[in-house]
Amino acid sequence: MINRGKDHRSVEASAPLLEAGRLFAGFEGSWWIAGGWAVDLEVGRVRRAHADVDVLVLARESELLARHFADRPLTVTDQQDGARRPWSPGETLEPGRETLSLDTGPVEIVFGAADGADWVFHRGRRTRRPLEVLTRTAPGGMPYLSPEVVLLFKARDGRPKDDADFADLAPLLDEEQRAWLAPRLAPPGAPAHPWSARLAAH
Repeated sequence: MINRGKDHRSVEASAPLLEAGRLFAGFEGSWWIAGGWAVDLEVGRVRRAHADVDVLVLARESELLARHFADRPLTVTDQQDGARRPWSPGETLEPGRETLSLDTGPVEIVFGAADGADWVFHRGRRTRRPLEVLTRTAPGGMPYLSPEVVLLFKARDGRPKDDADFADLAPLLDEEQRAWLAPRLAPPGAPAHPWSARLAAH
């Protein structure tokens, strides 16, 4: 088992997360710290440097987002071709492909699909997780994605940092989280994911 850091609040006190919390203070929709910082919040220590802070927002709440950042321009980035353009409030963005960023600051806003009380994974739109299960809350009150969902996002990329995140998070998953994640690591019909055997061993 990983020796979890005892001072989880020190992660929340990191400058990038403080800035993310400041930017989303008063936001009327749901939001979660995602990506590598969500791993750090779960593990309880800052494990590596991060290029930015991924914040997940539901695509259906984009109007709330536009209202919240009405005085600050947001830029759309197409993650497939790298094209960038100003975001027009009211424009629907594609979860998993298009992200938003501010002109300054560390935050990258990613969009999640949802259906009623469920979050829906953008790849294939078959995988669901109740929004209430999706949410973890750090000791200081910062919301972040549950670790099995963070790993689902990371499973398809195959980057060394994602493998490191898996190594740190896998021992912390409970039986239900492992059972939910295991069959979803690879697309239907694909060979077993490299994490599958390691996940079963914990």
